[in-house]
Amino acid sequence: MKRTLFALSILAGALTLATAPAQIVYSFEPEDLHGFAGSAGDGWQVFRATTGVTHGDYSMGVQWPSTSGGFRWLFGNGVRDELLPYLQVSKKLLLDATVPAGVSVPWANVTFSLNGPDPYGWNQLIGAVGLPRVEGTRTILIDLESLPLPDPDTEWFQINFGMNAGASHQIYFDQLRLYRSDCEMVAMTFDSDVHGFAPDPNDLGVTVSWNDGKMRIQSTGGFHWIFNGTVPGLAAMVRRGALVVMDVTVVSPPPAGWGNMIISINSDTGGWGQSNYTAEVAAGNNTFTRTIAIDYRDASLPTDDNPAYCLLNLGINSGGPMTIEVDNIRIYRAQVAGDVNCDGCVDDADLLTVLFEFGSTAITPADVNSDGTVDDADLLEVLFNFGNGC
Repeated sequence: MKRTLFALSILAGALTLATAPAQIVYSFEPEDLHGFAGSAGDGWQVFRATTGVTHGDYSMGVQWPSTSGGFRWLFGNGVRDELLPYLQVSKKLLLDATVPAGVSVPWANVTFSLNGPDPYGWNQLIGAVGLPRVEGTRTILIDLESLPLPDPDTEWFQINFGMNAGASHQIYFDQLRLYRSDCEMVAMTFDSDVHGFAPDPNDLGVTVSWNDGKMRIQSTGGFHWIFNGTVPGLAAMVRRGALVVMDVTVVSPPPAGWGNMIISINSDTGGWGQSNYTAEVAAGNNTFTRTIAIDYRDASLPTDDNPAYCLLNLGINSGGPMTIEVDNIRIYRAQVAGDVNCDGCVDDADLLTVLFEFGSTAITPADVNSDGTVDDADLLEVLFNFGNGC
């Protein structure tokens, strides 16, 4: 067996399959796009596309009217068994969103609702999730933890996308999938301090303090950088990750009803690496806690795991005074093909997981190719990628 694994590991660099364990909810392969295609009209286009594909052969393209931005609901198909069993596993989801070349907007976001027959009814997320505004593919995190789920035997159940933008926009979605806590690398927990985070001494419009196991940020409004957050091993984590994830509580919402965040990763070997994705933080006059994620794959990163310094910086913007608390900053691992347990290394543990769950039709990371069954194809993908990331 060891000889076989050694031989297959040599092939891994030349024979790497495109997929990784994803537990995919919607693939956007069907022509009706899981029902969303039926929401086209009034100048809005919703169509199957080959731009922005991150899994399979197709994505879902959404085109705003050519002369305006604005808001529109896109409604899912309501097929309970295509959605509910996944949300029973996790109410946090990831979704890939691509803006094509030559397209940009001043702002864009999406909200979500879960809907079913009475008495469950319409359940809408507070606030919105930022959408990419400029060219590139970003992964967004959808935190539905605040929404209840219907009874398991509900007649129908749907997820709906509330699309909004400040100008005519074009975006492509693919691979709506479960968020996996197994993929997190914990960076900062704020148990006793704020890990170096502080504003510029000359910036009197924002303060940072430690408050009962969280980092409190109080802003008078407008844009402010919070610099210099760091922990040992941060460079190694960000080099292996794709998203900075954190729990954010809106303690005092801004009067204008909006607040958002960008990040940069600064190091002596990578320079100032600023991401162009903007995460929505505040919404209306609501106080709430939710998990946000910022895709930083476009940012320049440290060139090795042990630079002289590696700093995480948070850029806070709001329409007036705002107080938020940040907790539990972690780095979400970039996908490694064949890495079933999401520890960044395709090894014996991944192979054993597939073997132990062989034949299962459950929603499980061991179903590496997300075809609904743990079978030979999943085993082969682990074998062909054996040694990757290690």
